[in-house]
Amino acid sequence: MAALSIAAVVGAGGALAATLPTVHAAAPNHDPVIMIPGMTGDVGNMDPMKQNLQSNGWPADRLFTWTDSSKMTQDLAVAAKELGAKVNQVRQQTGAKKVVLATWSASTLAARYYIKNLGGGDTVSQYISFAGPHHGTTFNFCKQYVSCQQFAEPNTPFLTALNSGTEVPHNDKVAYLTLRSSGDWNVAPTDSAKLEGADNRLLTTPTHFNIISDAQALKIMRDFIIAHEDDNPPTSTTPPSSTTTPPTSTTTPPVQPCFADSNYKHVQAGRAHDNGGGRALANGSNQDMGLNVVSGTTKLRKTGDNYYVIDPACS
Repeated sequence: MAALSIAAVVGAGGALAATLPTVHAAAPNHDPVIMIPGMTGDVGNMDPMKQNLQSNGWPADRLFTWTDSSKMTQDLAVAAKELGAKVNQVRQQTGAKKVVLATWSASTLAARYYIKNLGGGDTVSQYISFAGPHHGTTFNFCKQYVSCQQFAEPNTPFLTALNSGTEVPHNDKVAYLTLRSSGDWNVAPTDSAKLEGADNRLLTTPTHFNIISDAQALKIMRDFIIAHEDDNPPTSTTPPSSTTTPPTSTTTPPVQPCFADSNYKHVQAGRAHDNGGGRALANGSNQDMGLNVVSGTTKLRKTGDNYYVIDPACS
């Protein structure tokens, strides 16, 4: 979704549905902010957000735009793993213990997966979601992308697993904010963009595309970050110098096992299933592996409970 797809779907203005929290004085150093566009989006989509933060006191060297190797079109569990590497790189570069994730559309889900399953509860201080399809969307004309298949319906295996238990995991350490708009036709219904247990804010006019540059939405984000810096005060005041050894990652993502076998054996082992037409689909991601036969080899990586993705590079 550059956000459900740039060609398909990035609004202005907006009215708050809730009173803004009391704004406290900013901490001496903000946690670094990583801003991530949605499906098919470019990092340049997040430049207005980056410029807004910088013009309101955030140092340029604490602001980062990033996307994964597929522009959020691949399996979002794989995108989450790439995000983990970026988080650790930013932490090492800045000397910060934690980062803020400002996410948009499809990337909201990859970031949630990282926090829930890959150690992000210890490396993220605040999670901010702009127009995230957390409970699916009826605007789902993008199923040529694996990521879209994962949020195209309310109860996809990916969303069911992601939303199970609590929708705000590690909320004793991570503050959650969602922003949604009744003017967003791409995440429908509007309340799909809420998370139970988060600080959920409703605006009325931004579209799916310009909610990330909307002045009122950005003010909500800035105020939220500052207010919650009292919960997780930034732990570094200066970036590491050339003579300082950057801190190493405090969290090592769990090893994700790989399986190389014929499609038939994957099905027999419960890692895949037959679609009823003689083709094997990976459990969870439903990626098409090809014919359900004993010849050939497909490599599957397990990224969650009964969740597998095709990964030719895994070993």
